Order: sequence, then C-alpha cells, then structure tokens
Amino acid sequence: MHKTTRRKILKTGLASLAATAVGASDAKAGLNAKTPGETKIVVVMGDYCHNPIYQETNVRGIFSSHKDWRLYFPRASRFFTPELLNDADLLITARYGGRDPVMWTGNGVDDTWTTGEPFWSAESARLVIDNVRNRGMGFMAVHCTIFAGERDIEDLLGIEPVLHQEIQPIIIKYLNNDHPITRGIDSFFINLDEQFDVIIKDPSKTTVLFRSLAVHDKRDAVGGWCLEQGKGRIVGLLPGDTRWPYEVPSYRNIFWRAAHWAMKRDIPPFPGA
Repeated sequence: MHKTTRRKILKTGLASLAATAVGASDAKAGLNAKTPGETKIVVVMGDYCHNPIYQETNVRGIFSSHKDWRLYFPRASRFFTPELLNDADLLITARYGGRDPVMWTGNGVDDTWTTGEPFWSAESARLVIDNVRNRGMGFMAVHCTIFAGERDIEDLLGIEPVLHQEIQPIIIKYLNNDHPITRGIDSFFINLDEQFDVIIKDPSKTTVLFRSLAVHDKRDAVGGWCLEQGKGRIVGLLPGDTRWPYEVPSYRNIFWRAAHWAMKRDIPPFPGA
C-alpha cells in the first residue's frame, strides 16, 4: 500500500484524499466548516520546546467571553489542511520549524514513540500566504513562528529572525500609543521568557508595537509589530515561550486586541483588563 503523505493532501486539497490518508475520524477532525455567524480561529501551538497545555488553556481563556468565536487546535500537523483553513477568519501560530513532538495515532494508547511531520513546509507556507494575501485572513505569528524555516513566511511577516539568549526576566516597554493594539497600555514585566528579536525588512510598511528589554543581558529588542500584506493583516508577538506572558493581564489585553485588529474588527474593551 502506498502511503499518502500530508504533502499530497496539501497539494490536492481534497477531502476524499484526506479521508483515505488518515481515516474517517482523523479527516473529520480536520474538516470543520464554519457555521453561520461563527468566527473561526485556527490555532497551532505547542511543540517539543513549548508546552501546548498552558498555551491552549490561556489562549482559550483570553477569548472565552466571545461565545460566537470557535477555536480549533489541530493535534498534529496532518490535520492542518486546506479544508480547515480556507474559511478561517484568523490563524494563530506558535510553532517553529521542528516536527510534531509525538505522532498521535488516535488509538488513545501508544506503545511506541514516533515523531510526526514538520508543521512548516513549502506547502503549508503557501496555504497560509494565499489565505492572508488573497482572501484576507488575519494572521498572528507568536513567539517561535519567526523560526519557521520558510523564507516565504519570513517575507510575509516582513522580518529577519534573531535568536533568543537565556530565559530571563523581560521588561515590555515603549508601547506604541498611536496604534489600537497597544494604545494606553503601560510598560509591564514578564517573570521569565525567551527574548527573540527581529530585524524589520521594510520600516515604511511595518509598525513596531513595543520593544523588550532583557534584564540579565540588557538586550533591547523588537517585541511586537504589525503590517498589512495583500488583503490581510498580520501581527507578530514575540513573548510566549513560558506560561508567564500569557498570565500577565497587559499581554492578554494585547493578544485580545491583536486578534480583533488582524480580523479588521472593532476592538471592545478586554474583559480581563
């Protein structure tokens, strides 16, 4: 029997092929069509270095007051299909270029440890870029997304990635008072996190939202930015390695506002502010 890969699924975009490849129950998990009045958000977070439990728990909590918002978390890269993404209002990723930490079989109990496929590939990058540029889907690129390993994604984000140093306390500062994502939010402190940085490729089309200062090594870095690409809006937020950023009310507020801005929605006050 010939193995049908995720690469072939992404190339064809056919539900029948997905069902053949991963079975009916797996295919159903990746084919959630948006219902009338629903805001559909696809969230890909968690990998070998980043705990998906605290990330998912906190992201769901940030948006919990929006009862018409449905968040879909693919449990493995093979579920990230065109059928899942092509009617999404917003994509949130916090995944670098590595493989899935575990290949989920769907059997409930495994007696082997098998790594999955890389989430980022040329095909998944094209899928994201097409939905952002041509359809107007919002895109929030969180933390390690900048190290997707796909040049086209870096170009979409408008950045060159800069690696973090040690995990350490981080001060978020110089919040942009002219942008609705950060307007009126004061500087704040994150107990522990990785401080990534980026080089902005085109400052004329990119807005820096805030900067970060690492307490131990004193590195000053870009912490957040936004831009428009084609019909879509993109927000980059670099805090997010540990649980601590997601538990800071000011960062949760930024996350809330970024989602609304990326979808071109009015931004209501954050309930947890």
